[in-house]
Amino acid sequence: MKKQLLIICSLLASLFTSCEKVIDLDLENSEARIVIEGNLNDLDVDQLIRITKTVAFGTDRKSEPVPDASVMVRSSANEEMNFVYESDGYYRAQNFQVRPGLKYSLEVIAEGEYYRSSVSMPPYVAIDSLGVTKEKIFTEERYYPTFKFYDPAQIDNYYLYEIAVNNSPMRFASTYNDKFNDGKYITHEISDRNIDLELDDEVRVIRYCVDASVYKFWNEFQAANPGGAAPGNPSSNISNGALGYFSVASSETYLFKTQEYMEKAE
Repeated sequence: MKKQLLIICSLLASLFTSCEKVIDLDLENSEARIVIEGNLNDLDVDQLIRITKTVAFGTDRKSEPVPDASVMVRSSANEEMNFVYESDGYYRAQNFQVRPGLKYSLEVIAEGEYYRSSVSMPPYVAIDSLGVTKEKIFTEERYYPTFKFYDPAQIDNYYLYEIAVNNSPMRFASTYNDKFNDGKYITHEISDRNIDLELDDEVRVIRYCVDASVYKFWNEFQAANPGGAAPGNPSSNISNGALGYFSVASSETYLFKTQEYMEKAE
């Protein structure tokens, strides 16, 4: 079996406010495969889906844009939205407001093949408070953003976090589920071994409530990627062998300075 390597290389500065996520794949001596990246959310009404094709290992570029696909998203409320190609594999739909409680289906025809995915958009679970906690790892002290909230009882909930510090681009940080703390008061520590918060840092965290299949994709990436390189492809929720994921999430952005919270953590 040919080995496939999935590396999430970069998240653009406007990643989740404009729903842009870049996944680059290096496939050693393997056939080209379609990669679909869709992260729709309620932070904006300007939604993006990216479609690319993998390229052979050793080439100068990481992926090849697919410019002539047909891309449509349908909702369970009988809404239909066509995405129009712009550049670099990105397809855009303007004035598309996604709503919690609805189911969304993605349909893509690319290079003569049909791909489909369906996800539900869960309601947002509001936080009770946010702060910064101090952890001592061996002899080193590190600080992490933390979110405290009540998890809704008897409902399966899945959470995903992205983080940016100062002028860095947004990037994936961590995922959580409520399998062992359903209905309880929960603390989520947003950990990323590459983040070392300092006084006067400006931190931006985007918190998502996502579908179970989206959680599975990112949780597998998180489990297989502790050091920054993924040894395998996470389970896609898109049919017909496509790589990538399709998500429709309820979301909130939190922007704060670390100084006040770090002083309290002392």
